[in-house]
Amino acid sequence: MPSPRRLLSVVALAAALAVPARATQIVRLDTAELARTSHDIVVGRVEDTQSHWNAARTKIVTDVRVTVDESLKGDGAQTLVLTQLGGEVDGARYNVPGCPVFRKGEEALLFVWRDAQGRSQVNGMAQGKFEITTDAATGEKMVQRSLPGLVVRDVRTLSAVPTGRRAASLRLSDFRTVIRQALEAGGDR
Repeated sequence: MPSPRRLLSVVALAAALAVPARATQIVRLDTAELARTSHDIVVGRVEDTQSHWNAARTKIVTDVRVTVDESLKGDGAQTLVLTQLGGEVDGARYNVPGCPVFRKGEEALLFVWRDAQGRSQVNGMAQGKFEITTDAATGEKMVQRSLPGLVVRDVRTLSAVPTGRRAASLRLSDFRTVIRQALEAGGDR
């Protein structure tokens, strides 16, 4: 029979190893689900990002101010402020895997939901942000997710691009059509 000291050591080690792991888990959403569960769907330009501590000084959050150029769903506000976990303040940096990254001046299509406090956030974490670029040859607006693992090959299903394959940009006009179809089919919150 093991000594009480050895038994206590084994129990303490088992308890330490039993701490639950913390990880970000994202449920994949298609266009219909993103449209249905979003309060707003907008095309806009990032004007500013501002990181700050929350009121309790326990978390860093970043506010992203977006000028809305087109509203596909929502109240049609001209400006939208998104609040998300993460950012850098006073030399402290807090990164949240799976959260979208914003750059001043970038154009994006955004699926947005509001939490219980009324704060607007990107729906489905980075799944709800599609960067917009302009095709140099045609002048046509194109969309794609830039976050590795979330790059898509189809605007309807938002199915992932297989590993090792190059992601094509998708036409914004096609994406608008699919979003409108989803909303007409009962995708309105």
